[in-house]
Amino acid sequence: MNIKVKICGITNPEDAELALSLGADELGFVLAPSSRRIEPEAVKAILEEMKGNGRLSGIRPAPSFRPAPSFRSVGVFVNEAKDTMRDIMSFTGLDAAQIHGDEEPSDCAAFDFPWYRALRIDSVADAHRLVEAGWDCPRLLVDALSRGSYGGTGNTIGTWAAIAAGVLARERGKEYFVAGGIRPRSAASFIYSLSPDGLDVSSGVEEAPGKKSREKLEALFRSIRSASEGAKESEHAAR
Repeated sequence: MNIKVKICGITNPEDAELALSLGADELGFVLAPSSRRIEPEAVKAILEEMKGNGRLSGIRPAPSFRPAPSFRSVGVFVNEAKDTMRDIMSFTGLDAAQIHGDEEPSDCAAFDFPWYRALRIDSVADAHRLVEAGWDCPRLLVDALSRGSYGGTGNTIGTWAAIAAGVLARERGKEYFVAGGIRPRSAASFIYSLSPDGLDVSSGVEEAPGKKSREKLEALFRSIRSASEGAKESEHAAR
């Protein structure tokens, strides 16, 4: 089992370098009101530095970005105008937009840049209603619903709701990511219980909002590697 890992809430080049050196597949930058918000100019500088030292390839996904997306850098947007997102992505060099607000499928259908949808889910009924809404994107990320917040709270999504969302997402040919409350000690349980394609981690590896902890990041990747190897062994034994 190969689990992709996105480290989100990056605000400085040191944390970006650390995350990538430990094995992160993607970096996430919050471009919405948040204690982890980063300005586009800073995103651009970080991405240029990472590409300059070979940490990011700079290869952009094809316009169709299917069937297996590979987004190295992601901007997180909440209820932002399409033109503003396009301008920010073009300016910064971001590979994709994570749509994390109240947008409907009809809103997203007009996007002319790579994007995927984050869904805040509170129940199995939520999973059916939201996943089945008709998202024309290659990935769905499921996060815990937190009243009055659009993410980054550290709240954990319910197991049954997450399982339902994963089944429904894969039935629709979507890559399935999970976020919310993922910490070094809990990462393995997310992998074993949900079998996601990827984990999106932010507050669970921080010293403070917007500042990552080396110790927590190292522990996270040790836990993920161990759980992934265990899952592979279980798959082989079941055959």
